[in-house]
Order: sequence, then structure tokens, then C-alpha cells
Amino acid sequence: MRRNEALDALERAEAVGTRVRALGRWYAVYGVGYGLMSMAVVLTLGLSGTLWGVVAAMAVLAVALTALSVYQARQPVKPLGYARLHLWGIILWGTVYALTVVAGMYLFPQDPAWWIPMAVLSAVPTSVAGCMALRRSRSTV
Repeated sequence: MRRNEALDALERAEAVGTRVRALGRWYAVYGVGYGLMSMAVVLTLGLSGTLWGVVAAMAVLAVALTALSVYQARQPVKPLGYARLHLWGIILWGTVYALTVVAGMYLFPQDPAWWIPMAVLSAVPTSVAGCMALRRSRSTV
């Protein structure tokens, strides 16, 4: 292979890499969407205090998780470091969510001073993971 051919091949590879990285930006939408779903569920669970509130929260959870799962499955490319990033976001989210719901139901039933900040906090792990994927998709590594 000649020098010019090698340089052309490198240019094409870089162009393909840039396009593929850009296709991983979808995870930012997924992460923020998951966070918004979490906020809605936590607020509904915590502030309603009724069986219908729990039913509504679980319905929102089921519909949102189904929509997010279908959205995720239809993406042609996974972001750089997707498995670790997604696992990190979901484990942290699960920890915050479990703490929020268990402690809130027993210690702070229907107390907005607990449920509103914790709903916001429950949105942070997956939203941060989504923003990290977005940042990585813009890098030239």
C-alpha cells in the first residue's frame, strides 16, 4: 500500500468512526427519559397516599419502561462503554429508588419535603449516565 492510499484509508476510517460515535447519542435521550419517568413514579407513589396512586405509578412505570426498552432495542449502535455505563446508572438508580421508597413510606409518608428532593435525586444517576454517553459521542478518541 502506498503512502497516499494509507492516508486515504485512515481518513475514511476516521469519518466512519465519527459517524458511528454520533449514532450513540441516543443514550442521552434514554437516560434523561428514564430519569423523568423515575421522578414521576416517585412523586406519584410518595404524595398520593392511596392505592390508586400506587396503581397509577406502576402504570406509568410499565408504559415508560416498555417505551424506553423498545427505543433502546431499535438503536443500531451502542455508545462507547455502554454496558458499564448503563449498569452503573441503573445500579445507582435502583439504590436511590429503593432507599427513597422504603424510607419514605415508613418515615415520611406524603411529606413533600422528602418526596420532592428524592424524586429529583432519583433522576440523577441515569441522566448523568446519558450525559456521559453524549460527551463520549462527541470525543475524537
